[in-house]
Amino acid sequence: MSMQTKYYEFLTSRKILQEILFVCFDLVLKTIRLLIKFIPLERKNICVISIHKLGDTIFTFDAINSIKKFYGDEVFIICNIDSVPIYELIHKRDYLISIPKNYFHFGDRYLDRRARKLLRALKPKIIIDLTGVMTSASLIFNSRANYICGFNRRIFRGIYNDFKEFQLGNHSREIYTNAIKDIIPITEFNGLDYHTSYTNRILIAPFAGWISKEWSLVKFIELAERLNKYLNVAIIFDNRKIKAEIVNYLNEKKINFIKTNSVADLISEINNCRILIGNDSGPVQIAALLGKYTFSIYGPTNPKFHLPKGDKHFFIQKKIPCSPSDNERLCFTDGGKDGCPAFECMNNLTVDEVYEKSIQIIKSIMYL
Repeated sequence: MSMQTKYYEFLTSRKILQEILFVCFDLVLKTIRLLIKFIPLERKNICVISIHKLGDTIFTFDAINSIKKFYGDEVFIICNIDSVPIYELIHKRDYLISIPKNYFHFGDRYLDRRARKLLRALKPKIIIDLTGVMTSASLIFNSRANYICGFNRRIFRGIYNDFKEFQLGNHSREIYTNAIKDIIPITEFNGLDYHTSYTNRILIAPFAGWISKEWSLVKFIELAERLNKYLNVAIIFDNRKIKAEIVNYLNEKKINFIKTNSVADLISEINNCRILIGNDSGPVQIAALLGKYTFSIYGPTNPKFHLPKGDKHFFIQKKIPCSPSDNERLCFTDGGKDGCPAFECMNNLTVDEVYEKSIQIIKSIMYL
C-alpha cells in the first residue's frame, strides 16, 4: 500500500503530468465503459463493492444501512472472505459474495478476471463502490452496469457516473457515507439485534491490521500476567499469528489464551467477554459492535477518527510531537505504513501506564 501511495503521489504532485495522466485515463476508461454497455445484457441488481479489513468493514455499516433503506434488503455486497461473518450480523448471507484471496495480486491492489466474472454473474444494474482504491477500480472498470457511483482516486474518475474523491469527515465512518450522501439519504446504523452474553471475562487482543499500530506483544503478556492475579483474563489471537515458544511461555505462566481459526470464532469468543483490551484494530470494533466495553491503545492513528461510538469505549495514547494532529486521521508516516523511524508513540507507553488505566476502567464497569 505504501509503494502504491508514493507512486500515486509522485505522479499527481507534478501538475502538468497530472493533467495529462488524468485526461488520458478519463478518455480510456470512459471509452471502455461506453463500448461495453452496448453489449446487450439483462441488468437488475444493486451491488456494493466493500473490500476492507475487519475494522473498516464495520465503519461501512452506516453506509450499508443507508443503501439497504433506500434500495431494500436485496443488495449484493462483494467483500473479502474474512468480512463475511461481520456482514452476516446485519445482512442476509445469500447476498454476500466473497472474493477468494488468490484472486488478489500485486499486494492486493489488483483483482483478476475471475473476480470480474463473479461481479458479471450478478448482472449489476447499479454498482456502489465503498472501497475507493485501485483494487475496486480493477474490478468494475469494464462492468456493464448502467450506473456506477462511489469514491476512488481521481485517476479512476472515468469509470464512474457519479464520482467522489476521498472525503474524511469527522470520523472514519463518514468516509463511506460521504461517498453516497448526495444520492442516498444517510440513515445511521444504531446497533445489532444480536444476543450478547455477559461475563466477567477480560480478553486481550494483541494484534492489529499493521505492525506500527501494535503495542509490544511482550508488554501485552506482562499486562495479562498482572491482571491475571485476580481477574479472569485471556489473550486471544489468530492461530496463524503466534509462535510455539509464545504458547509455551503462556502455559508456563498459567495465562489463559484462546486460539481462533476464523473471524466467526473471533466473534463468538468476543461475545463471551465483558471488556476487550487491544490496539486500534478489528477485534476492538467487533467488541463494540457486540455491545462490549473496550479499552484501546492508540499510537500512530487518531482515536477521534477510529474510536467506536458510545460511552463504553476508552483509550490511552502516548502523545509525542509527530502524533496525528486533531484533524489528521494518521500520523505523517501514513500511520507507520510508510516506515516510522522509531515507533516512539508505542514503545514509550509503559505497562504501568496501561495497567493503571485498565484497572481504573475495570473497577468502574465491574464494581470491584
